[in-house]
Amino acid sequence: MRSKAISTPNIAFIKYWGNRNDELRLPMAPSLSMTLDRPTVKITVEDADTFSVRSFLVDGSEKTLKEKDIDRFRKVVTLMRRYLGTIGAEDVLSESIAIAVRSHIPPAVGLASSAAVFSCLAKAIAGFIREKKELTNKQVSILARLGSGSAARSIFGGFSTLEEGNGMEIENSWSEQIADEHHWALYDFVTIPAMEEKKVGSTEGHASSHSSPFYTERVQAIRSRRQRECIEAIRTKDFEALQRVTEEDCLDMHHVMQTQMPPLQYLNAETHRIVDAIKELRTKEHLPVLFTMDAGPTVHLVCPEEGRSAVLSFAHAQKGCTIFETKVGSGASLIG
Repeated sequence: MRSKAISTPNIAFIKYWGNRNDELRLPMAPSLSMTLDRPTVKITVEDADTFSVRSFLVDGSEKTLKEKDIDRFRKVVTLMRRYLGTIGAEDVLSESIAIAVRSHIPPAVGLASSAAVFSCLAKAIAGFIREKKELTNKQVSILARLGSGSAARSIFGGFSTLEEGNGMEIENSWSEQIADEHHWALYDFVTIPAMEEKKVGSTEGHASSHSSPFYTERVQAIRSRRQRECIEAIRTKDFEALQRVTEEDCLDMHHVMQTQMPPLQYLNAETHRIVDAIKELRTKEHLPVLFTMDAGPTVHLVCPEEGRSAVLSFAHAQKGCTIFETKVGSGASLIG
């Protein structure tokens, strides 16, 4: 038996940072993102005598995985089996599977590579077991969340949330689509100033997020106002409102990161230079464009069609930066 899927990253407008349960990645607050159409990850899952994970680079050569990376996949598959047991599908997924990952995403630079990988794995697993158990997209999003909280949102195209849920059970957080990829044509010009992998991954950062004295205030702001404002901005295509709440939440998350213990400084001098430059350009030319950064130095420049040409030119003018030209995408899917 064999199954193959493809998926992509997403860019969060309301950021996911911190859990009420780290093992199950049950978030402290809801989040919201736009799924991108590229770069892609493809994953094949097939029957095997023993569990294995292999990773291949863009040129087809095999990447040597660290033992901790293989262990992460193994633990995620174990959690997936645990969740499937809660929906009457205890025996549909064997522990002995072979996973092959082919990614076009540079890892650990703030481009949500784990979101793409684990949404892709969840979709491939869903295809692998579908003759025995057909899963809904909500159920597939729960599988994805067990690998990376933000991965749940890449199951859907367009714009989707990771719901906070309640309780400590494995199924108590999932993703929901609020608008599909045809709702609003937004572009994201991903501007990467440094390709080096970050020293502290998001998983480790989540675990110490609560140590920031500003963390509780952040969670309350998302629950009481920001998530609702962002959903409304997307549904009404109000770019000014989307810009305001997205940038507020981004800067707030990085403030929390910088004040938790140990402090995390994901942004660098080039990040701040690009942000300052896009603010200046936005004011000077009255451009509809917003900036946001995940857990890395990468700057996402999001705009509607009317700002596309100018923002694209700006991105490519940033010396030493790697640029991905993306737009709203269709989410994870099975492929032949």
